[in-house]
Parts: sequence; structure tokens; C-alpha cells
Amino acid sequence: MAEHILIAGKAGVGKSTTAANLAAALATAGHQVALIGYDSRWNSTATLRGTSELKPLPAWRGGDVVPLYAIGFKGALCVEAGELIAEGDVANTAHLLQHPTVVVHRPEFVIHDMAWEPDSSFVLPAAIEGIVRLYVVTSADMAAIQVVNELFAWLNTVSSIDCRFGGVVVNNLRGPFYESIIADFVSKTGTSVVVSLPHSLMVSVSDFYNQTLIESAPLSHNSFVYRKLACQVSEQTVVPRPTFLDCWELKHWAKKWGEIIAELETGVVADGSHI
Repeated sequence: MAEHILIAGKAGVGKSTTAANLAAALATAGHQVALIGYDSRWNSTATLRGTSELKPLPAWRGGDVVPLYAIGFKGALCVEAGELIAEGDVANTAHLLQHPTVVVHRPEFVIHDMAWEPDSSFVLPAAIEGIVRLYVVTSADMAAIQVVNELFAWLNTVSSIDCRFGGVVVNNLRGPFYESIIADFVSKTGTSVVVSLPHSLMVSVSDFYNQTLIESAPLSHNSFVYRKLACQVSEQTVVPRPTFLDCWELKHWAKKWGEIIAELETGVVADGSHI
């Protein structure tokens, strides 16, 4: 039975990059992998499938919008659900996961590149059977951290009872200071960062090549980090389930870091004296 890996977070933090490179790293390690993207532009799997042409899923009976598929890097199955899944409405995912093309592939890992962000709740794709694990991708931006906190709040509800927590993936870090911000947040919420990825121009290079970093730059630092993440996924590394900050706690935490950043930038500490 396949293990389902959900990659979630704020739009623009690198969810698709993480999902595609994780899939490539698992496939390189010899696992059967499927990557399902829910992006309305149909390009979640672009770097994983490379030059392989997307084709409609044959004999589709799940509605008017037909998902597309291709066989990508190292035999990974790439599926673009696209507008099949409206935000927060995942009923048609059942037809997708039960489609013969997916079933015959016999994936050990199905990676879901989640396109939607949580609001008051977070919705799992329907018809998932087996182990489900959620990995949260974030940068050090406050808007991204707010989305992480909302996901953590969902993980503390009854609706998440069948979902395990995989950990926090920190992406696009531009220095130790920003790593400290995330480290402080995850410490406050009782969990941990599983991998940290620094800002790298090689990500843009791989996009231009239409390849994952695992394929285009296998010896790069970030490729090593993605392979480390793949090992943690395959070994089912246990990560503490997070708590979350309520509105007042998050506001107080954000104000503290705002003051620290302002002091570093201006040289004026909060009590009015000068450095």
C-alpha cells in the first residue's frame, strides 16, 4: 500500500520544487514514485517529467476535466490534476487515485503537491489509503509562517487524526539570521526542522533546463539536502507533532522579531539608546 506524502505551505515558498526534487531523490534511490500536482497551470511536475509529453489519462470517468500524465525522471509517474481539484474540494481525487494508470504503476510513495492554502481548515485528498504524512514548506517570511501556524492548528484537530506530521522544510534561506527565526518558531510550537535549504541560483538553472536539481546538479548542496529528506521519508523518521500559537501569541512573537530586525537594521534598540 502506497505511502502518501503531502507537501503544503504558502504559495511561492517552493512547494513544487520540494515535491519534484523529493520525488526525483526517491526514484533515484530505487523507489516507485508518483507525483500528483494540483496546480491550475498544469506545471507542478514540469521539472520531474522534463521533455516527456503530457497525455490525457485514458478512459477517464471522473468528470469533464481530464487529468494529464507522463513518465518522467527514473520512471516516476507524473500526474497533473490541474483544475480537476477546486480549492478545498477534493472529491474527484478518488477517481484519480483509483485510475488504472496509477494503480498499475504500483507506487511506493505518492507525493501530493498541494496547491491550496489552509484557512479555517485543511482538506486531505479523498480516497487516500495507507500512511499519510504532511510536510510543511516555509521561508522565513511572516506570511509563510502564518500559513505554517494555520497548518499546525489543523494538525491539532480531530480531522487530522489519520495524518502524521513529517516535519518542517525550510526553503530559500538567505543566511543564519533567517534560520534563527524559523528555529525559534518551531521551538515555540514543540517540533523541529527536518531539512534547511539555502537560497541557490542552481534552482533557477534547473528550471531553465526543465529538470530537477537531482538530475541537473546532483552534486550540489541542495541536491544532497533533498536526498537527505528522501532518506527520512523512506525511513519514516519520527518528528514531534506540533502545537500552534494562538492569535495573541503569534502577534507577540512577530512583534519581538520585528523589533530585533529593526534594531539590526537601524542600530537603535527598543529602549531608545544607540548601539
